[in-house]
Amino acid sequence: MSEIKKKDERIRLKDIAVLANVSAGTVDRVIHNRGGVAPESKKRIEEILSELNFKPNKMAQLLATKKGYKLVVLLPEAVRGDYWWDIIKGIKRAEEEVADYHVKTEILRFNQYSMESFASLAQRLLELNPAGVLMAPFFRREVLRLTKELEERSIPFVFVDSNVESVNSLAYYGQQSHQSGYVAAKIMLTKLEQFSTILLVHMLRTGSSAISSNQTTKREEGFLAYLEKYSLESFYRIIRVDLHAEDESGNEEKLDGVFNQNPDIRGIIMFNSRIYRIADFLEKRGIRNIRAIGYDLLERNVHYLKNGMVECLIAQRPQLQGYYGLTALARHLAFKQPSKPICYMPIDILFKENINDYKVYPFDVE
Repeated sequence: MSEIKKKDERIRLKDIAVLANVSAGTVDRVIHNRGGVAPESKKRIEEILSELNFKPNKMAQLLATKKGYKLVVLLPEAVRGDYWWDIIKGIKRAEEEVADYHVKTEILRFNQYSMESFASLAQRLLELNPAGVLMAPFFRREVLRLTKELEERSIPFVFVDSNVESVNSLAYYGQQSHQSGYVAAKIMLTKLEQFSTILLVHMLRTGSSAISSNQTTKREEGFLAYLEKYSLESFYRIIRVDLHAEDESGNEEKLDGVFNQNPDIRGIIMFNSRIYRIADFLEKRGIRNIRAIGYDLLERNVHYLKNGMVECLIAQRPQLQGYYGLTALARHLAFKQPSKPICYMPIDILFKENINDYKVYPFDVE
């Protein structure tokens, strides 16, 4: 047997068949667990496979089948420099690596502030009848409707950015949202003077009764959980303001009213990636004694981090979310490779002092 290994490291079925005194077809049935093999022969073949450390060439098998897989990605619209643009960059890199699996990807992009936009593209996704889906689960009601249909069709799906625990996704890649809000509170309250006011900013969506995404809701819950754990509710006053995604002048007027009525605001947190809007307002009004914390490394957010209007950004490696999410889906379809259901990204904390040296990705994607 050792002679075979020395002669040719690529062990063939017929080599194993000769050693086991069976046909190559019998060996193939044992390898792929198809049954119909006598117990004595099966045991002998398995012993030989174990001794030779034989592993079938799954890639060769896949290439031989020429089977193709159409994947659909459902994400918010994005432009270069946005959070969602980085997720798409990771997806594009994954597409290159799974090209040999005969995977084709189509990306559908919805307006993240419009439930109607999401619902329309969710219907389009179902009409495409994909082999698998990668999605950002915005608008819980619509997500539950979509995933119910996907499960009925036995179409696997992967979540990125935020998770919906009540459905059976193949995997989730993103932050542990509650914990990231908890960390944000810990940062915020360090050196924040007691009995001051903290402003929590929400960005309203249209077509939905919920003012926030599942992710931002959990972040806020984590933030408040920190105050409760350390009995800090009586030392800080929490107020909230709701802004509208497409009403800049109205937002500024509302913020002017909030600051006029609450001159003791010393902390601001926004649980989505739009803290630059608050920083822009503060800069226009010449307000600089505020500890502002936000999420994600949008170019505009980083600009305000560097000039001091934003004190801290919490990042969550969007490129890796897209890359790992699509790769997991492709490997599940091609090789039936299982995935870890929950795959948390690190909670990366960035200040102006360390942002320039921040390295996120093991690959460079443009």
